[in-house]
Amino acid sequence: MTLDRNRYMTRAEALQALIERWKPEPARETVVLAQSQGRICAGDVFSRNCLPVCRSSQVDGIAVRFADFESGMPRTESWIKDRDYVVADTGDDFDDRFDTVIRVEDLTYDHAGRLHISISEPLQKGQFVNPRGALLRPGELLVRAGATIRPLHLGLLAAGGVREVQVVKKPLGAFIPSGNELVPPGVEPQRGQNVESNSIMVAGLLQEWGAETLVYPVVKDRLPDLQSSLDDALQKADIVLLNGGSSKGREDYVAKLLQERSSFFQHGVASVPGIPVAVALVEGKPVINLPGPPFAAFCAMDWCVRALVYRQLGQTVPQRTIVPAVLQEDVSKPAPFEFYLRLKVFRTKEGYCAQPLTMKTRNARAMADCNALTVLPAGIDSCERGQTVRAELLYGEETIDMVTVDGNINAL
Repeated sequence: MTLDRNRYMTRAEALQALIERWKPEPARETVVLAQSQGRICAGDVFSRNCLPVCRSSQVDGIAVRFADFESGMPRTESWIKDRDYVVADTGDDFDDRFDTVIRVEDLTYDHAGRLHISISEPLQKGQFVNPRGALLRPGELLVRAGATIRPLHLGLLAAGGVREVQVVKKPLGAFIPSGNELVPPGVEPQRGQNVESNSIMVAGLLQEWGAETLVYPVVKDRLPDLQSSLDDALQKADIVLLNGGSSKGREDYVAKLLQERSSFFQHGVASVPGIPVAVALVEGKPVINLPGPPFAAFCAMDWCVRALVYRQLGQTVPQRTIVPAVLQEDVSKPAPFEFYLRLKVFRTKEGYCAQPLTMKTRNARAMADCNALTVLPAGIDSCERGQTVRAELLYGEETIDMVTVDGNINAL
């Protein structure tokens, strides 16, 4: 089918149009506590336990009877352990005969093992004692619905007697690669063949965002085979991704197939790379046909599929760290649309710098060195060396290298 430039939407318009029509129903599942880390809590979780069960010591020390100190400091040289005092370490309960704790820092023992207490302030009855329920009470809120369960939550939930947690079920993203020329990774390509490498990248991105994955074997460019794989994926998955057959080739069947079966269909976005992406709603599920070139496929995953996964999880898309970075070379845009520009960002003593990885950069280097992105808007044709851009860091600020650069770099 033919791409109509007059019908292109912006990335934001295409995503908004799809989301307005898509009504996902996140499912829940129950998992054991040890398997809940990183999952989204599906409902408020409350403590079942009371801690301490009776009482406990707040510090390492000894428990004493406050009555023994009401008339002043007693002589403790003749005190006998377990008769006149007991050891009470942090978190320990202790014998009901005793009601007050003295810190270990205020205790000494002479050469004969006799106890001496040295406190600078008057003893307070009940000092350094946690009463029943001071740490946890039955019915106390531990984790709110919608929170991502972290290791600190795990310890709190375990203390509260929680053994299982209801979490949002991970969405299942299905990926269907297609193309007569494709061979699986590990197979040496022959003349006229290419390695199907997008599936492992797409699966990795889906898993990073919190989705399960279902990757299909390569489907040849035959309409019945494509229809069969799409039908199967629609039955099993929450989000369906196809790859290939999205542009204007003789065997580009996928976009036409989606248009015929969809209640919403948009073919083409005003963003480079990845113009021929197709966004559709089929049987109530989002179906995205990703462009074939790896970076174009990544771009569509980044602006579209990422948002869909987090919406299915009921979460806001996390924002990456953005830093101002100074371009080290001039950049010309290849088309009058938005432009995803790959960057290699590094730091100098003057600040962040960005080496643009343009269409002229060898593909392997551009993919390997890319650690940041910036999207140049549609209204400009170029950016000049020395201009500051908003660099969106892919892997976090702590991964950016510090280098020594000769000369001065001045941000405009």
